[in-house]
Amino acid sequence: MRCFIAIELPEKIKEDLRKINFHESIAKIIVPNDYHLTLKFLGDVSESKLERVKKDLSNVRFKPFKLKLDKIEFFPKIENFIRVVWIGIMPKRKIIKLKENIDDALIALFEREKRFEPHITLGRIKAVKDKNKLMEISNLQIDEGFRVDCFKLIKSELTEKGARYETLGEYS
Repeated sequence: MRCFIAIELPEKIKEDLRKINFHESIAKIIVPNDYHLTLKFLGDVSESKLERVKKDLSNVRFKPFKLKLDKIEFFPKIENFIRVVWIGIMPKRKIIKLKENIDDALIALFEREKRFEPHITLGRIKAVKDKNKLMEISNLQIDEGFRVDCFKLIKSELTEKGARYETLGEYS
């Protein structure tokens, strides 16, 4: 089964993110059914390996902390090839520390990722129609913060209507 580890966002933050207007005249964007902050993508995980993942994640310890939404950006940064619209998170050091703790706990099962940019994916771009208006979206500010007191192991099932998520474990 396809799995990842993430921080679920409060409903208020999700509502604010849904209000960002990706009008059809700007770009054809596929907006996710749900927003979350991915800490580690595990890929396909067997049932036996899943039990070990759950056990190892239960050993991850951290103190709750606060995060705030940062600015809206794009991947890759090459303007003519933009494929993802995302919003950054700050302060980065707290979320990176949690990510490192998770990587350490799972080191026997998964490789450590070389690069991690804490972000929330706002949409996947299929076609840019008005590059200048798309760039204007990066000027939007969502001045919201939230408390992180747990992370989740999530199963992701890809369907015709988008990804369906199921929480397999919650860790604090």
